[in-house]
Amino acid sequence: MNKIVLDFVSDLKFTEFCVLVAGYIRNMTNIKEDEFFKIEISLREVLNNAIIHGNKADKNKRICVTFWWTHFRFYMSIKDENPEKVDFDAISKKLRSNDILSSNGRGILIMKSYMDKVEFRPSTHGTEVVLEKKL
Repeated sequence: MNKIVLDFVSDLKFTEFCVLVAGYIRNMTNIKEDEFFKIEISLREVLNNAIIHGNKADKNKRICVTFWWTHFRFYMSIKDENPEKVDFDAISKKLRSNDILSSNGRGILIMKSYMDKVEFRPSTHGTEVVLEKKL
């Protein structure tokens, strides 16, 4: 298994950097272009959510992104330092009611549509989102 870990302040400029790193990984693996598009959009969504909503763009708080992959799967973990518990059940309920105009949840809907697995791991130290894509 291969692994890359990035740790940075809550600033949207690092979204592009993370996408570049993911693109570099794509060049080393057999990720097809259409599958990478899904990975990239999901990465952008979860990163922007972590920076803007999780850490409230507070440059004193950090984001940790971990990429790891095998020949058959690609994973991403994105962690913020939001101490507030996010109610993912309520967001999922809104999504099930097809409230696409809701101000919350569209990014989650995109991630769940594009990735094979999306897991939310809230804790008192922040929220971690783990995404998996079969290759």
